[in-house]
Amino acid sequence: MTNLVLVVVIVLVLIYSAPILASSAFNDDNVIVSDNYGENHPWKHPVLDFVRHVIIRPRIYHGKEKRKIFSSRENGTHLDHLHIKINVDGEDMLLDLTLNKQLIPKGYFHNHQLNGTQVVHRPKTEEEVDLCQYKGTVRGKPQSWVALSTCDGLSGVIFDGKEMHYVERGSKTEGLDGTHFWYKHSDLVDNGKTCGYHDNVVETEKHSHEDNRIHRYKRAANQPDMIRGPYNSNKESKYVELVIVIDNREYKELGENKPRVLNHAKTIANIINGLYSPLNIFIALVGVVIWSENDEISFSPNGDTTLTNFLHYRREQLIKTHPNDNAQLLTKFNFENGVVGKALKGPICTYEFSGGVNTDHSPVVGLVATTVAHEMGHNFGMEHDTNECKCPEDRCIMAPSSSTIAPVHWSSCSLNYLLLAFTHGMDYCLKNKPTSLFDGPVCGNGFVEPGEECDCGLPETCQNTCCNATLCKLHDNATCATGECCDFTTCRPKEAGTLCRPADYECDLPEYCTGDSEYCPEDVYKLDTEQCDGGKSYCYHGFCRTRTDQCKLLWGETGKSSDDQCYMMNTKGTRHGNCGYDKLTQSYYKCDNESVLCGMLHCKHLNERLEFGMESVAILSHSFINKKGSIIPCRTALVDLGINQIDPGLTPDGALCGEGKICVKQKCTAVASLRKNIPSCPQDCNGNGWCNSIGHCHCKDGFAPPYCDYPGPGGSIDSGPATDPNARKGIVTALFVVFLGIIPVVAIMFLLYYYARHNVKLGWKPNMPAMYVNASAWKGSRFLHELTHLPTLSFRSFSQLYSKPVSVCNTETNSPL
Repeated sequence: MTNLVLVVVIVLVLIYSAPILASSAFNDDNVIVSDNYGENHPWKHPVLDFVRHVIIRPRIYHGKEKRKIFSSRENGTHLDHLHIKINVDGEDMLLDLTLNKQLIPKGYFHNHQLNGTQVVHRPKTEEEVDLCQYKGTVRGKPQSWVALSTCDGLSGVIFDGKEMHYVERGSKTEGLDGTHFWYKHSDLVDNGKTCGYHDNVVETEKHSHEDNRIHRYKRAANQPDMIRGPYNSNKESKYVELVIVIDNREYKELGENKPRVLNHAKTIANIINGLYSPLNIFIALVGVVIWSENDEISFSPNGDTTLTNFLHYRREQLIKTHPNDNAQLLTKFNFENGVVGKALKGPICTYEFSGGVNTDHSPVVGLVATTVAHEMGHNFGMEHDTNECKCPEDRCIMAPSSSTIAPVHWSSCSLNYLLLAFTHGMDYCLKNKPTSLFDGPVCGNGFVEPGEECDCGLPETCQNTCCNATLCKLHDNATCATGECCDFTTCRPKEAGTLCRPADYECDLPEYCTGDSEYCPEDVYKLDTEQCDGGKSYCYHGFCRTRTDQCKLLWGETGKSSDDQCYMMNTKGTRHGNCGYDKLTQSYYKCDNESVLCGMLHCKHLNERLEFGMESVAILSHSFINKKGSIIPCRTALVDLGINQIDPGLTPDGALCGEGKICVKQKCTAVASLRKNIPSCPQDCNGNGWCNSIGHCHCKDGFAPPYCDYPGPGGSIDSGPATDPNARKGIVTALFVVFLGIIPVVAIMFLLYYYARHNVKLGWKPNMPAMYVNASAWKGSRFLHELTHLPTLSFRSFSQLYSKPVSVCNTETNSPL
């Protein structure tokens, strides 16, 4: 009994002394754990989204010098690298961070209202941008990632590989080492916040679409000052040029403080980038629009109505002055039924519907950023996750409502929806990689910039054995560390002739490693106006397309170009027939009679669904003609792939439009006139190759550039050798050795052998009179030929052959031997 009382007393002492112990520990830069209850609690955080929080005091260290610092700002800009040490629940967590300079591209702007006018500012220097958004990892934690802002204390997210954490500065915190609040996502209160998406697609109201060419322009890969990266990117990487719009309520909520508003928008974009990076999708914040005086749309408790109004604003105002791939509205307006976000499914890149509306529903910026990423997911074509979806955790990012499970992964369903959207061409606007606004290399950011030999990220996370991640220099035994032509097992360029970029189409040309560079040569293709597809079309910018090919792209395998008579409707300049549509002026272009075949495609097909683009945002029409008693369908489609992208419903460049004529930008143009303005190859590559887009010969295997007139490795001076020239040299050398070395030596040895045996049989003396042989009398070549074709002889017969007298005269002495 006494022991039981003693135990109870000890427990009570520990319980009541815990706050005192915690407070004492705080003085040693440790933490205080607190439940979120009691309005007068000394460490009460204003947000009620979590059942508990932790008070932390981070320690900040200079990324290079490892000294303790109190601010990330130095000499007017923020440091390229930081290390942050945080003690949580008695365990140290070390964050390795690098400034995310790729977040802000060239052309970045921020816009606000002043006395009823729009004021646009485009920062030119790092000081003006004040970029303080960092990305990185938790040291020693696989699959971890971090996205933090350091402008006004720490703010952002830390995923340790297993759980998501959020950090926000205290209300009276000054500096990075001050009091901060730390939250675990597992402590999140289920508050019923939901997404307003109801598995529906874009409304049936449609607008028209512009005249552009559908073409994925090939990226240059051999520019001397080209920035290569990020380290985990490749030719399939996508880049979203995002605009964030801040409404008037949000502006006032953030204290009408423009720098604070801009930092808030950049922090959200930085976190979204962290969530999308695993999908090989990167975010570039091209601009922030602030409705500082009044809202430019009307708001409704109905999320659908507000979304419709915002998309109309983007289409009619925003995109005309500030082109973008996607726009997201951030507001403090509360929608009905607990909805915190609304977006349409699948219209990423479209001029009409690529955008969403989001409520800033929490002071914890990480929760808001996850909501925006979720709505963007709908724009990418993703639907809400169901029980059939596979997710690494119980819930993924596209879960329909919030929960205590951190949404940091994408489900199998989301990945399938994304692949389907890209298969339908909804990634066309995401191919161009924005150029960073910031000049100068930043070692450790994953981008190989001018002055760097390699960059594999931070030293703590780099797994590249060829690159010194601290200096962004190659190791002493390495000559490369990145690129398609680098052998990472040897840190040497791959052998010349190694295929690094295969030809995608008939009019494309393959590229090969040169043996000297780790990068694949610049992408080139066959010269424009080369015939292709058996004379049915001409190469243009690396593609060989006919009208039927384009109809198949739109409608599937049953698609075919309809009768030429259908194309006469293109002279009308209407939705049923035109030579293009200008979205900004909302006007159609008429085709002249000579170019009707180069305007809108008129197809016939058995498929009732559009296979390319989004049918819900396309304008479909059909008409019929009667030709000699036969009813012929003429089906058309206007497809929206973005303000600066091609309309695939138009005849492609290179398609025939008459004898010796092809379509170029919806004009029927003579091939002969086009050839006057493009380079040509000397001697037409001697029939042993193709002329490429630069005007150089790409030789067939077995012929050497530059003119394909001599034996060689194939390829071109632009695309690299098709086979290893050194290997071919080795073969040639071996042949020379065999035919000019080994065979003559063997022949001489053979003759000497028989000569020696012959001497033995005849008993000839070594000292013999000199024998002078007249070349005309002794037909040596004939003699050797006959000798090599003699039947097998015994030494006796061989001796007899030479024992017969032979008279051979010397031209000078004319005396017998």
